Parts: sequence; structure tokens; C-alpha cells
Amino acid sequence: MITPQLPHNTPLYEQVCELIETRIIEGDLRVGDKLPTEKEMAEIYQVSRTVIREAMKALKEKGWIDTRVAKGTFVVDNVDKRVRASFDAVLRMDEAHGFSNLIEVREILEPEVAALVATRANNTQRDKLQQAINQMDRALEHQVNIEAFLNGDFTFHVLLAESTGNPLIPMIISPLFKLMRHQQAYYSSIVKEAPQRSQVNHKLIMGAIVNFDPAAARRAMQEHIRQVRTEVEAYGLATSERSQPNSSPDEITG
Repeated sequence: MITPQLPHNTPLYEQVCELIETRIIEGDLRVGDKLPTEKEMAEIYQVSRTVIREAMKALKEKGWIDTRVAKGTFVVDNVDKRVRASFDAVLRMDEAHGFSNLIEVREILEPEVAALVATRANNTQRDKLQQAINQMDRALEHQVNIEAFLNGDFTFHVLLAESTGNPLIPMIISPLFKLMRHQQAYYSSIVKEAPQRSQVNHKLIMGAIVNFDPAAARRAMQEHIRQVRTEVEAYGLATSERSQPNSSPDEITG
């Protein structure tokens, strides 16, 4: 085996960590692959077992690997967890505008997601989206716990992201929705018939996708998120106050 070339000017454990990260990113190591033992890795990278131990700790904190008792260390897919943790840290810095900021990101991203899905989704993806719609219908019809409706809601929006065919989009959308879950539960519990109104818009989005109509899908998603913003602001769950730029748009260049 060729000894990997370690980078320079950083602690040894960080060098080993970087090399293993690179192998995962490039696909040489895949999700589910078992890493060599601590002793074997020390021999591969020609460092001490203490260095390997520190590198494994760093990789685990970053979400790249997980250790299973009596089984070994495996590559895992915790990108979602890492992204969500980063978003959560940012939101905690400005909790007063947290919900508003999340909604604003949705306003930017999701209408175009819906438009893409209307042109790209295959039959299997459309069927899964319809199943999520049906799940929300059943939750509303039988007046079960709001959690059942929110599960269907989450599934629907994540499936939309996945149905774009762009793997980066669900990596962004999924953490956003997981952050919003507790806020959505509170919002849905105090805003009268909010889930019912959301479901009307979900069905309009679905109808546009079934009809391969990206413009209609975009409009329906815009209306869906606009409805959410209007209601949460009316109940004081978010603020519409935003800082205004010092210059008008015409004065901004570059």
C-alpha cells in the first residue's frame, strides 16, 4: 500500500482527518464502509495510535463517522445534522427574527423548487408526493394529533426538494424544515384552521406538478408561504420589520 502524503503545517491528527474527509468526499469511502482498526490506520498513515484516536474524534464531531460497540467505525451520512447545527447556531444569535428569517429563505428557495419539480419529477416521485398529500388529508379528516399532519407536511416539502434531481437542494431544505418543526407545531396549534389552509395550497402545488406547469407551481408555492408569513405575523410569532438599506436599488452597483 502506498503511504498517503500528509498535508503540512497543521497538527498531525488534523492532517489525517483531512485525508479521510477527502476520501469520503471523492467517493473512495462510502456511507456504510467500515474503517480499518486504530492499529491498522496508525500503520497506514505512519502516525501514533493517539493521533488516529484524535482524528477519529474530530471526524465523529463533524458527522463523518460513527462508532458502533463491538462492530467498529463506519462512514455515515450526517451532512443534514451538520448543516442544521450551523443554521441553529445562526438563528440563536437573533432569536427575535428567527422564524421570519426561516420564512424568508423559504420564499427565496421553494417557489423555484416547485417550478423545477413540475418539469423534472418522474411518475414515482409524483406518486410519493401524492401519498404525502393523502397522509395530510387523513390527519385532517380524522382530527388526529397535529404531529401526523406535520409529518406529512415535512415529507411533502422534502420530497419536492429531492424531486428536483439536484442533490444540493434537499441538503439545504431538509435542515430548514427540521429547525421549523417545533415552531410549526406551535403555530398550527394556535392559528385557527392553519393546517386546512396549508393543505389547500399543497393541493394547488400538486395539481400544477401533475399538469407539468412550472409557472403555476411557482405561484402556488409563493401563495403558500405568503399565507404562512401573514398568519404568523398576525399572531406575533414573527416580525415583518426588516432593516432597510441606506441606498436605493438604483444606487447599488456590482
